[in-house]
Formats: sequence, structure tokens, C-alpha cells
Amino acid sequence: MIGAAASMNVERKLTKLDIASWAGFGIFAISSVILAICLPEISRTFATNLSEGGGMETARTLVLILVLLLAGMLAQRWGKKRFLTLGLYLITLGLFLSSLAQNYLMLLAAVMVMGIGGGFIEALLNPLIVDIHHKESGKYLNVSHAFYPLGIVLASMLFGELLTLGISWRLIFQIAAVITFMVAILFTVLRFPPTVRDNSAYPKLFAGVLSLGGFWLFALAIALGGGVESALLFWSRSYVGSYLSDIPRAGAIAVAVFAGAMAAGRFLTAYLANKMSLSNILIGSALLGVGVSVLIPFATNLYFFYALLAVAGLATASFWPTILAEADSYLKANTTILFVLLSSVGMIGYGLAPWIIGLIGDSSELRAGLIVIPLLFVALIITLLIERSLKKRSKRVLVRAPQHPEL
Repeated sequence: MIGAAASMNVERKLTKLDIASWAGFGIFAISSVILAICLPEISRTFATNLSEGGGMETARTLVLILVLLLAGMLAQRWGKKRFLTLGLYLITLGLFLSSLAQNYLMLLAAVMVMGIGGGFIEALLNPLIVDIHHKESGKYLNVSHAFYPLGIVLASMLFGELLTLGISWRLIFQIAAVITFMVAILFTVLRFPPTVRDNSAYPKLFAGVLSLGGFWLFALAIALGGGVESALLFWSRSYVGSYLSDIPRAGAIAVAVFAGAMAAGRFLTAYLANKMSLSNILIGSALLGVGVSVLIPFATNLYFFYALLAVAGLATASFWPTILAEADSYLKANTTILFVLLSSVGMIGYGLAPWIIGLIGDSSELRAGLIVIPLLFVALIITLLIERSLKKRSKRVLVRAPQHPEL
């Protein structure tokens, strides 16, 4: 009875672990954006070109994907706490090693260590929140996810100001490492909910989801949406530095404007979800994205560029969480495995887009590379329209996968 009462109490109010989870999303945001904020200074230190700069983000993301696929299985066997805390300590280590790198390859290796840590965070924070607030998971997941773009806003403003003051990018990485280490200690000392272990055959669960035809449609959609998000986050500061202003603060503000608009857009999406279909929200957002992104490469005024980024942030905000929600409602599959696989494919798009833009930028200029963004929006619209057509044709008959207990 005491255990049941304690469980109900956890369900109904915020806990210390909630606050730690918000901090975890913030740390994941720092590890995702710090390269983009410091990229011009890093490029000058190691004399790297645009494709090498984008390649660091690709390498980090690909390692993150591999860990993401393994994290669910490891956590089921040995618990979430040890791998979430391990992830935070690895991000700490990666940030510190990055600050000591003496060449591009050393920096690339350190960034990949950050990617390993980020994979555990990406995979296990969401299930942890569901463990804490099983009956109100939707509410608390939405609140928690807002701390990712908010973390980007705070990190970009802080780091941009430090760069403007002449602080070395190496010291900024060390500051981020100290912040991450403090959060890792917080996770270490807090008590986690008991882990419900499931010894079901993990490969069979994966195969069941991958065999669904509809899965690949949603996978393509989330990869395109992730590509748009990462392209704008990663290259905004460099675009400002190349064409609009050489003051680091100005470029950091661009990243903060985009991320802040994303945070606002996610709250707006949550409000609109009860008033219109998720499909309409996604397609409307993508149409808005096409309209604004075709203008971005032609921005010659800093404040006009900020305004375009704000609209692009609103347009991009809904894609990742809403595509996951749509897939969960349409595909009858193990939700945990479905989300892990969709997130993994989404991270492929997230990692490749900056690299592709960098390749185009090296052969021409960064402005030319940004033409990739409206093309991604157009491809997303086509994918979403096909998905809507299939749903109508099936008259909402759900595609079924082999039924397994939730992980």
C-alpha cells in the first residue's frame, strides 16, 4: 500500500528526477549545438573547409545512431540509470577532449565520443519520463522536449557572448564539460523508478517493425524533417559570419532565434493538436517552410535573416514529435522499438544534411548549399501527401505488427 501511494504521488507532481531530465535535454542540446556555434573559430584553428566542418556533425550523428539502436536493449537488461549517467559522463569526456584536440582527426574522435554519450541520452530520456509519469506521459513529454530548443537558445547566447568577448573556443568546450559533469553527478545520486525488464527477443521486435510498409514512409518523413532542422541549426551562425556580420554574437543570436521559434512552435502545435488533424499541421508547416526557406539564401540584411529564421523555426518545430505521434497512431507496433527505429533514421537525415550543404558550399559557396533546405521541405510535402493518401485508402485500418509487450 505504501509503495502504491508513493507511485501515485510521483504520477501527480514534479520530482527531482523530472528536473534532472530537463537538464538532460539541455545538455543534449549543448552537445548538439556547440560545434555549430564555435565552427568558424574551430575552422580557423585547424584550417578546415565547409565539408570537413559539416562532416564532424555527420560523424557525431552516425555514432549516436549506433548507440541509439543498442541503448534500449542494454537498458532493458541492466537498467536506464547506469546508461543515462554513462551517456552524460561520455559527453563530458568528449567535450573536454575536444578542447585539447591538436588536429582535425583528434577533434573528430572527441566529437564521436560526444556522439556515443548523446545516443544514450536520446534513447533513454523519453522512456524515463514515461516511467515517472505513466498516466500523464503526453503532458510531461511535451514539457520536457521544450527544454531541448530552450537549451540551444541559452547555449548559443552564452557561447556567442563569450566568443564576442574573445574567449577561446577551447575554454567554451571546457565550460560546457563542467556543466555536463554537474548534471551527470545529479543523475548519479538520484533514485530511479524500478526497471521493468523484458527478455523478449530484441531482433524479432526490430524485424517486426521494419517489415511494416508504412514504417518506411514515416522514416523518410522524419529523416527529411530532421535534415531541415539540423541544416538551419548548424549553418546559421556560419551564414551570418560569411555574409552578414563578423561579430560572433550576431551569429549566435541567429541560432537562438531559430531554436526559440522552434520551442514556441512546439507549444503552438500542442495547442493546435486538439483543434485540427496532425496531418494538416505537418503539411501546413512544410508549405510554410518552402515559402520561407527559398528566401533565406538571398537574405542580405541581418534582421531580415533573423525574421526568416524565426518563421523557419515555427515551420520546422512540429516535424519530429508529430511524425512520431502520427506513426504511433497509424502503425500497430511496439511503441518503444518504433520510436527507436524512427529516431535512428531521423538522425541519419539530421547528420547528413549539414555535410551535404558543406560539400556544395565548398564547390560553390555556402549560400548555394542552402538551396538544399527548400528541396527537403518539398520532398517532405510529397511524402506527407502520400502518407495521407494511404491512410484514406485504408480507411484507417491499422497495419499490424506482431504483438509484443511494451519494453
